Amino acid sequence: MATGKANLRRKPHILFVSQATSARTPMAEAYGKRLLGDVVEVRAAGMDMSSLDPRTVEALKQDGLKTDGLDARRLDEDLLAWADLVVTLCADVQRIRLPERDSFVHKNWPIDSPERQAAGSEDSKPYLRTRDEIKRRVHQLATSIKLMHR
Repeated sequence: MATGKANLRRKPHILFVSQATSARTPMAEAYGKRLLGDVVEVRAAGMDMSSLDPRTVEALKQDGLKTDGLDARRLDEDLLAWADLVVTLCADVQRIRLPERDSFVHKNWPIDSPERQAAGSEDSKPYLRTRDEIKRRVHQLATSIKLMHR
């Protein structure tokens, strides 16, 4: 028989959202799981579904992250109901219309799509810059959340 009280509090839920699911959201999900996995649950979604860009995979692998298991999905009502914090990753936040709700907090990180910045299908530099910016922001978020748990 277990002793002590059961912890009935669940981990907070963070949902990363962008227009597509090929670069920014899988990067945010990967760093969220690495840097926040012990204190929150992380998922990613997009307004439109798209397959993982090979440049995204390469950028994450270069930083030692695994890409299998990144399961971005189309944004829907169930995901919004699941989320406590919704972080949009979009240079133009007006492109992602979220319903007004009291059930989650919304924050926008103005990060443009690396695909739009790329000079061609082989240009991976924007993906590396985007990866580094997302990593920096997720690290800041992780530091803030962990300070609140002290």
